[in-house]
Amino acid sequence: MDTYTAIVIGSGSGGLVVAVGLAGLGKRVMLVERDQMGGDCTNTGCIPSKSLLHLSSGVAADQQADSTSILATVRKQRDALRHHEEEEFGTMAGIDLRYGNAQLVAAGRVRVTPADGPAWEAEADHIVICTGSQARRLPLPGLPEDKLLTNHELFEMTTAPASLAIVGGGAIGLEMATAFNRLGTAVTIVEAADRLIPTTLPAVHHTIAPVLTQQGIAIHTGVFAESWDPATRELVMTGGGRVSAERVLQAIGRIPNSADIGLERVGVETNKAGRIVIDDRGRTSVKGIWAAGDVTDRGGTTHDAEAWARRIFASIFVSVVPLGDVPVRTGAVFTDPEIATIGVQEDEPAEHIIRITKPMAAEDRSFTDEVDTGFVTVDIDRFSGQTLGATIVGPRAGELIGMFGLAMRNDLTLHDWYGSVFPYPSYTRVLQSVVDEWVRFRLTDLRDNPGQFAIGKAKSVVSGAQESIRNLL
Repeated sequence: MDTYTAIVIGSGSGGLVVAVGLAGLGKRVMLVERDQMGGDCTNTGCIPSKSLLHLSSGVAADQQADSTSILATVRKQRDALRHHEEEEFGTMAGIDLRYGNAQLVAAGRVRVTPADGPAWEAEADHIVICTGSQARRLPLPGLPEDKLLTNHELFEMTTAPASLAIVGGGAIGLEMATAFNRLGTAVTIVEAADRLIPTTLPAVHHTIAPVLTQQGIAIHTGVFAESWDPATRELVMTGGGRVSAERVLQAIGRIPNSADIGLERVGVETNKAGRIVIDDRGRTSVKGIWAAGDVTDRGGTTHDAEAWARRIFASIFVSVVPLGDVPVRTGAVFTDPEIATIGVQEDEPAEHIIRITKPMAAEDRSFTDEVDTGFVTVDIDRFSGQTLGATIVGPRAGELIGMFGLAMRNDLTLHDWYGSVFPYPSYTRVLQSVVDEWVRFRLTDLRDNPGQFAIGKAKSVVSGAQESIRNLL
């Protein structure tokens, strides 16, 4: 029986980070993939969707898009990346790449069943589960199977449909609405919540919805998709509303790929949704078994999976290495304008939180680029000055949000930012506006409430010390 330092199940973003990290430090790793190298991100998620957004952005408003050519190019780029990953990681020293279905036999033992041969088993000191998730599919009365799309079928279309109803107003729904609208498809978004991107601040909806409508995308919130009328090719919504829908894209969440891999057999704990429960290092309830990414109760995006995979890789290599705070949930939606978030922000901030909002349009770069919408909203602890969460809607939001991530990770206060140089004219100047506003508040607060500030600061210091001790443990 082959023996490895680690057996990594799943070659998506999380699995590759662990496998490459350990192999790069001289460890022997078996990487098992049941389908295609790169997982959901490479094949049906991030890569093809961003390629489609990029290629569709070059279509002028008064031109007819060649959707057949554009969709073919998307698939060509996606396949080229997958082949590159297969060649790069499949031949990397220290990584034994195998294809087949992996099941946990016991702690430290995995059985792999390839598609065209007998099953075999391998042992390892560590098993890392990175099996990801799949699109949630719900039956829609009247809709034939070949008319229903998820992100798994979307990029296999050879031409854009005349009309597309997108059920779900989250990140996938908004990005694909943007792309197919550019390709000339009549797009309608149907969202059950009362606003788009319902997990974000209401201001996000109030900013992005009018822009999408102006671009030609129809939006219906607070309604459900009820059925599909084959005679008229229309989606029927609750309340009787109808919209043209040659095809229907369901973007209504993800289901973890946690079934049929033997979790119950070895006693790995999962929550009610079937996601693997992990601790702050990525450990499951069974010693020697780890998990990262969308299959867990902590992951959700490619960058989340990578962040947790780095913690696992470091912990396996040096078990007592200090890891610091757990990764802060960060998201980006690549619509036009972009939407980016970090941390958790409530609709109404708590009393100890100072919320600062600055409009994008007030910056000179927005003037030169004719940007008249967007904002930055930052939640700051009144006493420590640390960022608790942020939302950005506007150009380069996906890049700008990373500055808050770096600050939150390293406990930098906005006062620490003061005096930093933000190039003029760049979109980072809106962050400088936030910093300047914070410093004005901080100086005034110190002058007017010195006693309250001292008490709050002491509480923050004690809380930070307690958190540091927990991380070391």
